Amino acid sequence: GAEPEPHTEEAQAPLPQTSCGAEDFAVRDIDLIIYGATGFTGQLASKYIAKDHPDKPRWAIGGRHRDELEELQANLSALGTNAPSIIIADLQDPASLQAMTRRAKAIVSYAGPYHKYGGENLIRSAIATCTHYADLCGESAFKKEMLQKYGDAAKARGVAIVQALGMDSLPADLLAMGAAEHLATDGHGPPTDITVYFSVLNSWFSGGTMAAGEEQIAAYGVDPNDKESAYALAPEESIEARVDETPAGTPPHTGASSSDMGYDANFSSMTMPYALGAIDGPTVRRSLALTFPDAPIHFAEVMGSGVLKELAKFFSSPEALAQPPNPSPVPGEGPPQWLLEGGSLTGQGLAARGAPNAAQARLHMHCKGDPAYQNTAKWSAELALALAQDGPKGGVGGYLTPTVALGSEFIMRRLSKADSGNLCSFWLGSDPKSS
Repeated sequence: GAEPEPHTEEAQAPLPQTSCGAEDFAVRDIDLIIYGATGFTGQLASKYIAKDHPDKPRWAIGGRHRDELEELQANLSALGTNAPSIIIADLQDPASLQAMTRRAKAIVSYAGPYHKYGGENLIRSAIATCTHYADLCGESAFKKEMLQKYGDAAKARGVAIVQALGMDSLPADLLAMGAAEHLATDGHGPPTDITVYFSVLNSWFSGGTMAAGEEQIAAYGVDPNDKESAYALAPEESIEARVDETPAGTPPHTGASSSDMGYDANFSSMTMPYALGAIDGPTVRRSLALTFPDAPIHFAEVMGSGVLKELAKFFSSPEALAQPPNPSPVPGEGPPQWLLEGGSLTGQGLAARGAPNAAQARLHMHCKGDPAYQNTAKWSAELALALAQDGPKGGVGGYLTPTVALGSEFIMRRLSKADSGNLCSFWLGSDPKSS
């Protein structure tokens, strides 16, 4: 059934354009709200914080249904000593949203599909009440619309809006920008080419992800695979800097060949298109445009042919055969526990600069746990907590990306320590060390 469109006067009231002062952020009784906490990924994030997260945040779980939130609160109380409070707010009721967001330094929303459920109202509310906002949105057309409508207001207010804290598009953003920024430390400027390459993606999708994909196509049509989509989140970029023709980009080694497959000597592997490249590409290009304005930088994202071999091995394990994931999950349903714990992601970001100052920098990332749910929940909880504690880098708000909001170095340090050091490891250099 169609969701009701927001129609209250308040939903369309103009947003204030004055800058939020330190005092606005200071008078909060909550550090972080997990909104949509009763959904599959929202519950994983809530459990992660409830298990005595070392930051000991003052936090709350938010949503529409009090009974579901109370049941979750009781479960969370059993996990540790820092149970959350409960806030009832409805995405179709802007007054309830503002009453919620004005209490918190930051809010992270797991209530997707975001376009369908009225996620726009929560973004408006966050900007109005000086509350940093994050989500896991992989809906490209919706993100473009949010940037166009709210980018200026968020910047004027000093509020961070970060729509990409999960598998879409944290690993790509971090690998691309971490490598690019490391390369640029030699003083000879940004790279000319960046490739993100995944060698292991042991993961699965949940009902919410399927619903988001279907809803995006229903609402906006299929994303055009064209130059305009590639730079949809980088309107600031000059024509000269727009060197990619498609959102996922074309890796340097394929040259003029029409095939998407090819051997890439940089990774000693056959590579092929990565399914989420079209979602990640525009986010990474926004990071590049804001970090290295008007520099012509090619970006591409691929996966190695070994990804499929690893997946086949992963899904033929005894646990997989005993408890296979549901091939057509409903919203709210996600992968079984063995998959959440046993999944993993391994990737590299390679930044290269051509002559006259040719150089390369390579960044590796390895994370234990299913990237699409388990790690998406932990990554987003960690980075939303960081936004709540310190706000965006340099106090500069706007429609940001993970690396622009927090800095690639900061994110790597934070995620290396997270989950008692068991979540992710990062290293520079060409060694294909696995950890």
